[in-house]
Amino acid sequence: MISLDFLENVEAFSDLDDDQLTAIQGCCEIAEFKREEEIFAAGETPEYFWVVLEGQVNLTLDAPEGPHLPENTITTLSEGMPFGWSSLVPPYKYHLSAHCASRNCKTVSIPKDRLLQLFEDDAQLGYKVMSKVMIVAGQRFHQLQDEVARRRGHDIINRW
Repeated sequence: MISLDFLENVEAFSDLDDDQLTAIQGCCEIAEFKREEEIFAAGETPEYFWVVLEGQVNLTLDAPEGPHLPENTITTLSEGMPFGWSSLVPPYKYHLSAHCASRNCKTVSIPKDRLLQLFEDDAQLGYKVMSKVMIVAGQRFHQLQDEVARRRGHDIINRW
Protein backbone atom coordinates (compact mmCIF):
# COMPACT_ATOMS: atom_id res chain seq x y z
CA MET A 1 0.00 0.00 0.00
CA ILE A 2 1.19 3.50 -0.83
CA SER A 3 1.87 5.56 2.30
CA LEU A 4 0.17 8.85 3.06
CA ASP A 5 3.63 10.35 3.57
CA PHE A 6 4.58 9.46 0.00
CA LEU A 7 1.33 10.88 -1.42
CA GLU A 8 1.70 14.07 0.61
CA ASN A 9 5.09 14.64 -1.06
CA VAL A 10 3.65 14.31 -4.59
CA GLU A 11 3.25 17.84 -5.94
CA ALA A 12 -0.25 17.16 -7.27
CA PHE A 13 -1.43 16.03 -3.81
CA SER A 14 0.59 18.34 -1.56
CA ASP A 15 -2.35 20.56 -0.53
CA LEU A 16 -4.63 17.69 0.50
CA ASP A 17 -5.61 16.92 4.09
CA ASP A 18 -5.28 13.40 5.54
CA ASP A 19 -8.88 12.41 4.68
CA GLN A 20 -8.37 13.48 1.07
CA LEU A 21 -5.00 11.70 0.90
CA THR A 22 -6.65 8.56 2.28
CA ALA A 23 -9.28 8.75 -0.48
CA ILE A 24 -6.50 9.00 -3.11
CA GLN A 25 -4.59 6.17 -1.39
CA GLY A 26 -7.62 3.89 -1.82
CA CYS A 27 -7.37 4.29 -5.61
CA CYS A 28 -3.65 3.61 -5.96
CA GLU A 29 -2.22 0.59 -7.72
CA ILE A 30 1.45 -0.29 -8.25
CA ALA A 31 2.84 -1.07 -11.69
CA GLU A 32 6.40 -2.19 -12.43
CA PHE A 33 8.43 -1.75 -15.61
CA LYS A 34 11.88 -2.69 -16.90
CA ARG A 35 14.37 -0.38 -18.68
CA GLU A 36 13.01 0.98 -21.99
CA GLU A 37 9.60 -0.65 -21.42
CA GLU A 38 6.77 1.55 -22.62
CA ILE A 39 4.36 2.77 -19.96
CA PHE A 40 2.15 4.50 -22.51
CA ALA A 41 2.42 5.92 -26.03
CA ALA A 42 1.52 9.31 -27.42
CA GLY A 43 -1.93 9.26 -28.97
CA GLU A 44 -3.30 6.57 -26.66
CA THR A 45 -6.46 7.16 -24.67
CA PRO A 46 -5.28 7.34 -21.05
CA GLU A 47 -6.72 5.12 -18.38
CA TYR A 48 -4.42 6.22 -15.54
CA PHE A 49 -2.83 9.17 -13.82
CA TRP A 50 0.71 8.18 -12.80
CA VAL A 51 3.32 8.97 -10.16
CA VAL A 52 6.90 7.68 -10.11
CA LEU A 53 7.35 5.54 -6.99
CA GLU A 54 10.91 4.28 -7.65
CA GLY A 55 13.38 4.70 -10.50
CA GLN A 56 13.03 7.08 -13.41
CA VAL A 57 10.62 7.63 -16.28
CA ASN A 58 11.41 9.42 -19.57
CA LEU A 59 8.72 11.46 -21.29
CA THR A 60 9.49 11.49 -24.99
CA LEU A 61 8.30 13.23 -28.12
CA ASP A 62 8.42 10.28 -30.48
CA ALA A 63 7.72 10.31 -34.17
CA PRO A 64 4.58 8.21 -34.76
CA GLU A 65 6.37 5.90 -37.18
CA GLY A 66 9.72 5.83 -35.38
CA PRO A 67 11.15 3.98 -32.43
CA HIS A 68 11.72 5.43 -28.97
CA LEU A 69 15.06 7.23 -29.14
CA PRO A 70 16.98 8.74 -26.20
CA GLU A 71 17.40 12.04 -28.07
CA ASN A 72 13.61 12.41 -28.13
CA THR A 73 13.47 12.70 -24.33
CA ILE A 74 11.81 15.90 -23.18
CA THR A 75 12.22 15.28 -19.45
CA THR A 76 13.19 12.58 -16.98
CA LEU A 77 11.00 12.12 -13.94
CA SER A 78 12.01 10.67 -10.59
CA GLU A 79 10.39 9.64 -7.32
CA GLY A 80 7.23 11.51 -6.42
CA MET A 81 6.79 13.20 -9.79
CA PRO A 82 3.35 12.91 -11.43
CA PHE A 83 2.73 12.30 -15.12
CA GLY A 84 -0.11 11.39 -17.45
CA TRP A 85 -2.14 14.50 -16.65
CA SER A 86 -3.86 14.08 -20.02
CA SER A 87 -5.99 11.43 -18.33
CA LEU A 88 -7.77 14.24 -16.47
CA VAL A 89 -8.21 16.79 -19.26
CA PRO A 90 -10.16 16.54 -22.54
CA PRO A 91 -9.54 15.35 -25.23
CA TYR A 92 -8.07 12.59 -23.02
CA LYS A 93 -5.11 11.68 -25.25
CA TYR A 94 -1.50 11.30 -24.17
CA HIS A 95 0.68 13.89 -25.93
CA LEU A 96 4.02 12.33 -25.03
CA SER A 97 5.19 8.74 -24.59
CA ALA A 98 6.49 7.41 -21.28
CA HIS A 99 9.21 4.78 -20.88
CA CYS A 100 11.05 3.31 -17.92
CA ALA A 101 14.45 5.05 -17.87
CA SER A 102 16.14 3.06 -15.10
CA ARG A 103 16.90 -0.64 -14.74
CA ASN A 104 13.54 -1.02 -13.03
CA CYS A 105 10.89 1.46 -12.10
CA LYS A 106 7.77 1.30 -10.02
CA THR A 107 4.88 3.62 -10.56
CA VAL A 108 1.69 4.43 -8.80
CA SER A 109 -1.16 4.17 -11.27
CA ILE A 110 -4.48 5.75 -10.37
CA PRO A 111 -7.43 4.85 -12.58
CA LYS A 112 -8.69 8.07 -14.09
CA ASP A 113 -12.34 7.09 -13.63
CA ARG A 114 -11.85 6.58 -9.88
CA LEU A 115 -9.89 9.82 -9.56
CA LEU A 116 -12.49 11.81 -11.50
CA GLN A 117 -15.21 10.30 -9.30
CA LEU A 118 -13.32 11.51 -6.21
CA PHE A 119 -13.23 14.99 -7.77
CA GLU A 120 -16.97 14.85 -8.31
CA ASP A 121 -17.60 13.66 -4.75
CA ASP A 122 -15.26 16.23 -3.18
CA ALA A 123 -15.02 19.37 -5.31
CA GLN A 124 -12.39 20.87 -2.97
CA LEU A 125 -10.14 17.83 -3.49
CA GLY A 126 -10.66 18.09 -7.24
CA TYR A 127 -9.87 21.79 -7.28
CA LYS A 128 -6.70 21.36 -5.23
CA VAL A 129 -5.40 18.48 -7.35
CA MET A 130 -6.27 20.05 -10.70
CA SER A 131 -4.67 23.36 -9.68
CA LYS A 132 -1.41 21.53 -8.98
CA VAL A 133 -1.74 19.35 -12.09
CA MET A 134 -2.07 22.46 -14.27
CA ILE A 135 1.18 23.79 -12.80
CA VAL A 136 2.88 20.51 -13.76
CA ALA A 137 1.29 20.61 -17.24
CA GLY A 138 2.48 24.18 -17.75
CA GLN A 139 6.03 23.25 -16.75
CA ARG A 140 6.04 20.30 -19.14
CA PHE A 141 4.65 22.47 -21.94
CA HIS A 142 7.50 24.94 -21.46
CA GLN A 143 10.01 22.06 -21.50
CA LEU A 144 8.48 20.86 -24.76
CA GLN A 145 8.63 24.36 -26.26
CA ASP A 146 12.28 24.68 -25.26
CA GLU A 147 13.12 21.29 -26.75
CA VAL A 148 11.36 22.08 -30.04
CA ALA A 149 13.15 25.43 -30.25
CA ARG A 150 16.49 23.76 -29.52
CA ARG A 151 15.92 21.14 -32.23
CA ARG A 152 14.80 23.68 -34.81
CA GLY A 153 17.87 25.77 -34.07
CA HIS A 154 20.04 22.67 -34.38
CA ASP A 155 18.38 21.82 -37.73
CA ILE A 156 18.92 25.36 -39.04
CA ILE A 157 22.60 25.35 -38.08
CA ASN A 158 23.11 21.91 -39.65
CA ARG A 159 21.66 23.13 -42.97
CA TRP A 160 24.29 25.88 -43.30
